[in-house]
Amino acid sequence: MTSETDSATTSRIRLADATLAIYASITLLGVIAAASWKGLISDERELFVIIVGTSITLAVAHAWAAVAAHRLVHSTALSADERRQELRGMAVILAVGAAASTAFGISALVSDNLDQSVQLTLLVLIVVLFLVGIVGSRRRGDSWPRAVGWGVADASIGLAVFALKVLVGS
Repeated sequence: MTSETDSATTSRIRLADATLAIYASITLLGVIAAASWKGLISDERELFVIIVGTSITLAVAHAWAAVAAHRLVHSTALSADERRQELRGMAVILAVGAAASTAFGISALVSDNLDQSVQLTLLVLIVVLFLVGIVGSRRRGDSWPRAVGWGVADASIGLAVFALKVLVGS
């Protein structure tokens, strides 16, 4: 492999990781906010199951979509390298889910207020979006101000979901 090929592969992996982290964070934000708005959860266990279930479902759906789409387009199975990339993608999605689950779990242990635990979990997911923007921008060589701008841009959708949750659902 040439240096140029290595660079292109690294770039594709980073793109996939960032895409999946953003996608998983926004999806979890929406699911958690909607479940709490609609009163679909009555205790911490139910929301914990929703967070974990959504994370696992997203990871499996992503991997299956990649396998099925590859077969439909190329009429072949994924190569070993492609399977590793899809497993990495699943791990990224599950890591975002683990961050949300951990934040919610810790908050639920120290607080009896379910809505506060939900809000903390939403804030953690917004922070994940912010960090994805900063890390991606800095890896690209952007200045800190530009990287913070990308972080804010990435987090803006999460902030909008959070603001809507506070205005409508609290």
